[in-house]
Amino acid sequence: MTDKNRLYYLDNLKVFLIILVIIHHVGQAYGATGGSWFYAYPGERVKPLGLFFLFNASFFMGLFFFISGYFFPPSLDRHGPRQFIADKLIRFGIPLMFAAFIMSPLLEFVKDLHNGNDTGFKDFYIHHWFGYAPDTASHLRPVIFAHLWFIEHLLIYAILYVAIRAMRRKFAAPISPSPPRKLSLYSIVLYIAALGMMTHLMRTAWGFPHDRWILFLGFIQMEPAHIPQYLSLFTMGIFAYRWSFLESITTPRHILWLLPGLGIYVITIIQIYSAGRDQGFFLWEYREALLCVGVCIGLLALFRKIFNRRGHIMHILSDNAFGAYIFHVPIVVALQYAFDPVPAKAFTLFMVVSFLSIPGSFCASILVRLIPGMKRIL
Repeated sequence: MTDKNRLYYLDNLKVFLIILVIIHHVGQAYGATGGSWFYAYPGERVKPLGLFFLFNASFFMGLFFFISGYFFPPSLDRHGPRQFIADKLIRFGIPLMFAAFIMSPLLEFVKDLHNGNDTGFKDFYIHHWFGYAPDTASHLRPVIFAHLWFIEHLLIYAILYVAIRAMRRKFAAPISPSPPRKLSLYSIVLYIAALGMMTHLMRTAWGFPHDRWILFLGFIQMEPAHIPQYLSLFTMGIFAYRWSFLESITTPRHILWLLPGLGIYVITIIQIYSAGRDQGFFLWEYREALLCVGVCIGLLALFRKIFNRRGHIMHILSDNAFGAYIFHVPIVVALQYAFDPVPAKAFTLFMVVSFLSIPGSFCASILVRLIPGMKRIL
């Protein structure tokens, strides 16, 4: 995409989402969470942060998938299947190997040391992280990519997308430019209902509640509870480009979609504190679908209206958003351990570590990108 035609508001929105991801992961150590983290605050945690996690998880990774899906078709059209896959293997595959073989084992090793385990790194790396045991039938543990599961999914989706395009080219007419379409209110409401239904089935009938992570097919790291959202929004991103309907959902009036999106979240919080969690989370999957779609459309429209430009600072942040995503967890965890001896309450540490982690993550990316060849990856 040429600089003239670049959608700056999507670049700026990705920066905003990266910052939200960083703060979200800082909070994992200090708030009420159903997952695990590399550092655990030893004192009383901030329970209301659980509502912050709930809000974020309802939309932010789904919006990432939508934006990523939007850029897949023009990239494949421009580069062709072979170069497209080669680029994705470099841009996604190398960070995944870095996470699996260096970053994640180091973070787990530091966590083990903090918990009193005095195993040397070599033994930890070979026998614990990879689970190598010569006297057993199964020698190796599955590879874990930690927070780079998102990148693993994008790599898999890229391969599947190329395969689907190849099959379509073989059995159907070539893809021709489509006249711009408008996404009607009826279509949006229908999508919300369908997303709510599929998410409800996934979390109830199919047995995958929040924070239950699995290795699908033995190597795809995923939380099935959010897969209907991720897959559908990624697919919607592809269609948003092919059918040119992104402009139809990012007009100034579409900023008003923030009202039902944020409104249902506020109503849920009020009900949780006034009537209990059962009442507050009644039909939550449908509420979450409304929250997700409302906030996604509202943010897309808001950023197109107000932040569709690039200054010097945003240029730097946008160029380093991907790198900040990759490196933010080691930065966050290092700061959490650095402040471990400080006798402060969880919320104070949450604010301080968040304040330092955001510039720290982007600075880490800036420094790594100074290494020759790294801009091809980051």
